[in-house]
Amino acid sequence: MGEGLYFRVRGSSRVWIYRYQIDGARRDVTLGKYPDMSLKSARDARYEMARLKERGYVAVRRRRHRSHTLRSWVGRWMKANRHDLKDGGRSGRWLSPLRVHVMPVLGQMDVRAITFEDIKPIFDPIWRTKTSAAAKGMDRLGMVMRYAEAELPEVDVRIVPRVRVALGKQRHKATPIPSMPWREVPTFYATLETSPAALALRLLILTASRSRPVRMAHVDQFEGDVWTIPAANMKGGNEFRVPLSDEAMRVIDLARPLARNGFLFCAVRGKPISDMSMTALMNRRKLDYRPHGFRSSFRTWAEDTAQDWTLAEVSLDHTVGNKVERTYQRSDLLYRRAPLMQLWSDTLGV
Repeated sequence: MGEGLYFRVRGSSRVWIYRYQIDGARRDVTLGKYPDMSLKSARDARYEMARLKERGYVAVRRRRHRSHTLRSWVGRWMKANRHDLKDGGRSGRWLSPLRVHVMPVLGQMDVRAITFEDIKPIFDPIWRTKTSAAAKGMDRLGMVMRYAEAELPEVDVRIVPRVRVALGKQRHKATPIPSMPWREVPTFYATLETSPAALALRLLILTASRSRPVRMAHVDQFEGDVWTIPAANMKGGNEFRVPLSDEAMRVIDLARPLARNGFLFCAVRGKPISDMSMTALMNRRKLDYRPHGFRSSFRTWAEDTAQDWTLAEVSLDHTVGNKVERTYQRSDLLYRRAPLMQLWSDTLGV
């Protein structure tokens, strides 16, 4: 096109490029994607870039020193979306599928150069064997590439959907987490001792909570007979209040002297117990059940004993009602749930 303006074609990508030299090295700056940017607009943009270059390379230097590797764009995506990630992304759970399966191969590649042939071999071996990790890795790679494409029009965001189509359906059959029949829970509960993991498992059973809120429970979250779980520890990302039965408050009192660094259930180094601590306790008893399964035990008990359906669902932090209903009904039914949780505790014989 002349005067440093080029039209680059790579596969289905067509972009306008301004090419120049600085310190003897050739540099390319992307001006825009065709046909979104016309030839006239591209010439105007080239003129502006050349003018800035002559006045000190301000814009050129900024683009030259910015890395466009996949690894750098993953970091930018996480920074931009940190408020939507649990713990602001500090736990690394969002990043894990990318870090394990994608980064070792593509991490140092320029996102603009990544092709179908680069991505498909990564997911081929795990698509039907590690279905959850593969699906999450694929989804998150697509998110990052779409984010990069907003600044770099030559990134081909259609690659990831094409790879997914080429790999086919995963045909993964989900299996429920093994749960203890609720009639067996009282006997099991009576065998639990007073180690941090055992006390944590007691509270998990009594409150029908997920593992993370219990493991990360902080002493200042408990006030009287109410446990307020911060949004960062909840799966749905919203603060949640739990009414405590008499036995649940007794368990908390037993755990308080063992608390360290504010955490109610602490490991030896002053950190919260790991997500395997309660599972390991059940494994030592040679049980096939899992801690998360006690939520199912509670829900089945509520159904078998004709407890209020809505109260049981809300107690599990499940969404109840459609969007309009939830807009108007904003109560967490805390005081109506308290008798239900006390009745569950009584059922356990405590």
